[in-house]
Amino acid sequence: MKFLYLYVIFIAGVLALDKNKAQIFHNQLGYCEPFTVEFIAGLVSKEARQILDPGSRPRQKQLRYDLFTRQNPHKRQVLLTGDRNRLLTSNFNASWPVRLAIHGWNGQTTTCSNAAIKDAYLAKGDYNVVLVDWSDYSLDINYLRVVVEISEIAQKLNEFTRFLHNQTAIPYTAMYLIGHSAGCHIAGMAGKLLQPDKYGVIYALDASGPVHRTLDAKWRLAPTDAVYVESIQSDVALFGFPADSLAHASFYPNWGLGQPHCPNVTTMEPDFTCDHFGALYYFVESLRNPTAFGAIKCKSYDSIVNYKCGCGARWCSASAFMGGEPAVPKKGVYYFSTRATMPFGYGALCRMKRPLKPTIARI
Repeated sequence: MKFLYLYVIFIAGVLALDKNKAQIFHNQLGYCEPFTVEFIAGLVSKEARQILDPGSRPRQKQLRYDLFTRQNPHKRQVLLTGDRNRLLTSNFNASWPVRLAIHGWNGQTTTCSNAAIKDAYLAKGDYNVVLVDWSDYSLDINYLRVVVEISEIAQKLNEFTRFLHNQTAIPYTAMYLIGHSAGCHIAGMAGKLLQPDKYGVIYALDASGPVHRTLDAKWRLAPTDAVYVESIQSDVALFGFPADSLAHASFYPNWGLGQPHCPNVTTMEPDFTCDHFGALYYFVESLRNPTAFGAIKCKSYDSIVNYKCGCGARWCSASAFMGGEPAVPKKGVYYFSTRATMPFGYGALCRMKRPLKPTIARI
């Protein structure tokens, strides 16, 4: 027991040092935190510490909102719901669109995947990029407990966006919510709470499925949760959501199975999560190049399941493009393929490929 306690203190110290140095965030190793650190050390150390000392469990969990603009592209400005002075003295500009990125289970805003979204938006133009940190909840080894808390998290996010709207008059339609994994369902629940108003767009990057696939639409992301909802589903075999009921337009890169760049050309996440993060990195590329991922429309989700979507040739002309900024509304089910190295997109042509086994089955 004493050894375990010392180990926990050591890991906690390492994480504290990482957080102290991580005032500069951009999508390069050495500036951002690879997900491997959070996954191995964060879950183990936090759970062990709370087992040893139940009083260390936070009595009240909070969300934090890290603002980045072109005036502060690498150093966050922390916003808090209700703190008007902090908002007014920040670089937030009501004439710029708001893009709120919501990480997934066991995530936090300092990870490389969040930095990738932020960097891509700020490379494109003037945006208020808000990285939503719900790590008080997400850094929990008990995933079922996190799922139960999603409504509470969404309520707090909804209150923050109402605060922005009330203080700056920025319309809700100028707000996009970009969720990854469980963050997609947080975005969806926040959209439900906002009604009859609606956010402009929800981009769902491989929405989590292991639990949410069994839930009614009122407890997960649904197409009615924003003016436009688009999903990119890259891991339907393991962590993702195996259906087309989340969005107006559902995109399935490489049939939603094994992604050609996996295991992990980005070197940012554990190999077995590479397919799950594929949607995120494809979306980031679409922000920099809105015609990177030409897709073809399929008859239904069954076409994806049976690999029977195409034009009868090896290369098909695109009928739509995935992602992009600003969003271009579409409807239906779409397939597109990707390269094994960056840049991942083929452009206006869609290459028909045989499905790869999920990466978890290949490593």
